[in-house]
Amino acid sequence: MAMIPPVLAATYMGAPYFNILIAAAVAAMAWEWCCIINDGRFNFEGWLLACGLVGSVIVASMGAYIHSFFALGLVGALLFGISEARRLTVNLPIHSQQMDQVVKPKRTLWMVVGGIYIGFPSLALIWIRSDWENGLLAVFWLLVLVWAADSGAYAAGRLIGGPKMAPKISPNKTWAGLGGCVIAAALAGGVIAHVADLENFMIAEALLVSALVGLISQGGDLVESAAKRHFNVKDSSHLIPGHGGVLDRVDALLAAIAAAALIGFSNRFALLS
Repeated sequence: MAMIPPVLAATYMGAPYFNILIAAAVAAMAWEWCCIINDGRFNFEGWLLACGLVGSVIVASMGAYIHSFFALGLVGALLFGISEARRLTVNLPIHSQQMDQVVKPKRTLWMVVGGIYIGFPSLALIWIRSDWENGLLAVFWLLVLVWAADSGAYAAGRLIGGPKMAPKISPNKTWAGLGGCVIAAALAGGVIAHVADLENFMIAEALLVSALVGLISQGGDLVESAAKRHFNVKDSSHLIPGHGGVLDRVDALLAAIAAAALIGFSNRFALLS
């Protein structure tokens, strides 16, 4: 709870405070992701991931959004290339204890996935907030939407229960919860659109877009859950006492941001064509 006021303040004030917040969050999430897939160790690839993501955020903060995504792609390529080089150049034979220190192929792929999972939404959020006309409202809409979606999923899952959606990845998620998530997100988005009285944005369109973003937000939760289950980790970290890590708090938000950014970009492209 103590983190909410500074987060809201930075969001309201915008750049550079908002961008500094994103850079700090990105660094924390990169550290958590690396520790998840490397048995609690923050190795060279983790430093590369963290520095690369923060560097991409700095590029985006300068308004060079396209270049920041190219930088993100370069980070992914470097992660894959360096990890593979380290793995292939290890002198064999080695002892089993030393083998734990070797970068394994699957962990290399998980590092690249982490770069995309954390990097794309973070850069997209800076792009969204940079819109002086609607940026603040868009970020507020995303925050409320994800909160409503999570609340709806929890309430429907507890009240209705039923078949599990992905028992091997996230045993507590049900199809009823997914339905509650979509309905709650749609209602929250519709209310915000009505209260804000957005021009050229019909309530029906707001309901549809909000429902879609709410649905996709659950994918972010599943990605992190899959990583934690695969590497037998309960929480991403203990940075937030009683709530786990940063990734545990924003996993659904990351997917929602990515979905909203892609929808917004496609709409702008359609207007230009």
